[in-house]
Amino acid sequence: MTYQKMIVALDIGTSGCRAAAVRGDGSVALQQEEPLVPLRSAPGLSEYQAEELLRAARQTLHAVLDGIGPQQIACLAVTSQRSTIVLWDKTTGKPIGPVLTWEDGRAQAQAEQASISQEEVHAQTGLYKTPFFSAPKIAWILQHVPQASQSLKQGNLLAAPVASYIIWHLTNGQVFATDVSLAQRTLLLDVKSAAWSPSLCQAFGVPMEILPKLLPSAADYGTYTYQGVKIPISVCVGDQQAAAAYFNLQATDSLINYGTGAFWLYHTGEKAVFLPGMLTSLAATAGTASNAYLLEGPVNSAGSALLWLKAQGISFDEEELQTICVSSKRPVWFLPALGGLGAPYWDFKISAAAEGLCPLTQKEDWVAGAVRGVAFLLADIGAYLRANGCATSGKIQVSGGLSRLNYLTAFQADILQQDLWVLPQADATLLGAALLAARQKGVALNFVKDFRRIAPTLSAPQARELYTYWQQFLMRQRQK
Repeated sequence: MTYQKMIVALDIGTSGCRAAAVRGDGSVALQQEEPLVPLRSAPGLSEYQAEELLRAARQTLHAVLDGIGPQQIACLAVTSQRSTIVLWDKTTGKPIGPVLTWEDGRAQAQAEQASISQEEVHAQTGLYKTPFFSAPKIAWILQHVPQASQSLKQGNLLAAPVASYIIWHLTNGQVFATDVSLAQRTLLLDVKSAAWSPSLCQAFGVPMEILPKLLPSAADYGTYTYQGVKIPISVCVGDQQAAAAYFNLQATDSLINYGTGAFWLYHTGEKAVFLPGMLTSLAATAGTASNAYLLEGPVNSAGSALLWLKAQGISFDEEELQTICVSSKRPVWFLPALGGLGAPYWDFKISAAAEGLCPLTQKEDWVAGAVRGVAFLLADIGAYLRANGCATSGKIQVSGGLSRLNYLTAFQADILQQDLWVLPQADATLLGAALLAARQKGVALNFVKDFRRIAPTLSAPQARELYTYWQQFLMRQRQK
């Protein structure tokens, strides 16, 4: 049995907001997108205005509902970027302070001053005490935005991930809730019990009463009424967990997701594995099913590295990327450490760097070098997993906007010396959110996953030589 009605998935990402209506056979009937551009006024700062997030979400959602007809929609799923946090007043619905994105590092002092060690944070949350997760950001706003402390005293302050903020508004303030995949990124959730931790809240100075109710990823998140039609909201989930749900990862399987940043997700089954240098994440949840866990290795800059090149005057169109990369004769060695290095290094002092420049270096060499740099950083995560007893011999599936770039996925397969299975549709986050919503309604979508297999073409010695030089290059940059 398949849906006669469609499911609409809404994804509020870092660089854009997308909405799609998904048919019962898993195909997309209509998709709309609205760009989002965080304001980056200085190094380490990245913020939105909450009203802009809400406007973009409503505009894309309404465009899809108008195109399909709200009466044709079975339910709505909402997914979003994770560590980005919104604070607002529950009596007015108006935001308080800027929306600090997951890239924003201004709360470094608040992270350092939290009265809890890195080891304790990692043991409880699976994450690390850095300004890039939400708790230090909340503390920063409480300390620097007078309206926040005033609203807190009045008992009106709310703080939640982006998806929860959107759902609160769609339900006219009736539902203030989030799921564990989003809640974990606040640094305030105990990953083992999947509950808010009083000790973590105290350590970071975040009052527990301002946090949302915890629900499974697929659950009853209220109703959105549009043009007189009541549409159930059935999913609230983090973007990477939505993508992983679409691929139905099993233990030892991996997902590489290329977006603004890139992520290596390694499924560890129902056992929470804690590995220094990696993040332990909760997978999307539904009903009373047991929790499943992921080891996650983020690469802070992937698509954003290409945007950075454009900002430096190296112009190109997205449609040209494959041709540009293939035509490069001498790719530069480029470290895309914009925002520092993520897993397994967690080095936020390092910056982007390049070697191998010469009078013959062309635009193509810069672009190909940046693309290869992303693949090398993901290979570092794979090597680290293997070195610490995590077999990566399971299926490695690939998604995300940059997965359309054949040069990237082919080079990734070469460096890993493993087959990759690439999904031609790059919207696994939207489709995964729709799939979770279908399960919540008790009916499975019939997705046809037409994967493309990419096998290594480089010999093992050639790949080893390239990777050895990459490690030497990276070491030189980290020693500066």
